[in-house]
Amino acid sequence: MKRKITITGASSEIGLAIVRRLAGPEDELLLQYRSHPEACEELVRGRGESRAIKADLAIPSELAAFCALLDGTDILVNAAAVTRTGLLPELTGEDISSMVAVNVRALTDICAAVIPSMCVRRSGIIVNISSITASRAARGQSVYAGTKGYTESFSRALAAEYSSRGVRVNCVAPGAIEAGTLKELLAYGEKEVKAAVTMGRLGTTADVAEAVNFLCGEGSGFITGQVLHVDGGFRQGL
Repeated sequence: MKRKITITGASSEIGLAIVRRLAGPEDELLLQYRSHPEACEELVRGRGESRAIKADLAIPSELAAFCALLDGTDILVNAAAVTRTGLLPELTGEDISSMVAVNVRALTDICAAVIPSMCVRRSGIIVNISSITASRAARGQSVYAGTKGYTESFSRALAAEYSSRGVRVNCVAPGAIEAGTLKELLAYGEKEVKAAVTMGRLGTTADVAEAVNFLCGEGSGFITGQVLHVDGGFRQGL
């Protein structure tokens, strides 16, 4: 069955892994990216009405234009996020504004744009990508952790509001995944990072994609309002 799948942050390493795992041959894809368009454009090539959309979700006009395309979405995965690391007094106003704009405001507006048509069809799936920082924050992540705390609370509230209309809302919270900004930390602290993971290894983008795929499938049909941690036991570490 053809599905319209919307994925934000689709050109990130995690975003690309999610697209590749989730998308079936008949699905219509709407992939949002801010940079690195090549991979997204390759993934939509030859897929009929599928589109890769360049949009900076921190810019209100570009966010609004993207939201106008979301009607009829069957599955929404919000993987777009801005991360700025630093102690709170060291963060600039621009750092804070960009995290709030993308991680909070854009997430909220995008969910608001897909929910009406999902309710009409009595069917819809939303998976919001959170972070281990929402439950176990570290120094230098106060604002980022706060935005991910919002992601999880917001998702639980949406599930409470719309589960009776057939809309399931869940989160996936990655831990130490060998991708993105974590790679910078590994350059000088790989042993310390691995030591905090009880399974003794770093996660992969495929680990995250599998979790998202599960929450979007029939096997999770009675799961809503939950946070699935993909962290190799990091939360249980010392």
